Amino acid sequence: MFKARIIKSEGCFKCKNYLKSLNKQGYDFLIYDADLKENQPQLDLWKINAMPVVQIVKEENGEMVFQFPPGSLSTRLIETKIAELKKKEK
Repeated sequence: MFKARIIKSEGCFKCKNYLKSLNKQGYDFLIYDADLKENQPQLDLWKINAMPVVQIVKEENGEMVFQFPPGSLSTRLIETKIAELKKKEK
């Protein structure tokens, strides 16, 4: 199964608004906190330089399988990508 993971920072105004919108819609997602020092090497590996970033990850192990460019994205676009990944996995 796949799930959306949002990479966010506490000081990011766009992140706060995006997360508020997702929560208002009742959208289920994971959070990856860019502010945690132990997460910095991974952010560098993923080339994260702006936020929010939406990734599609495997629920069972958190492996990132797709990363959208920075900026907020509609839940419809996220779900379309998840459906596409599910088809490829079969």
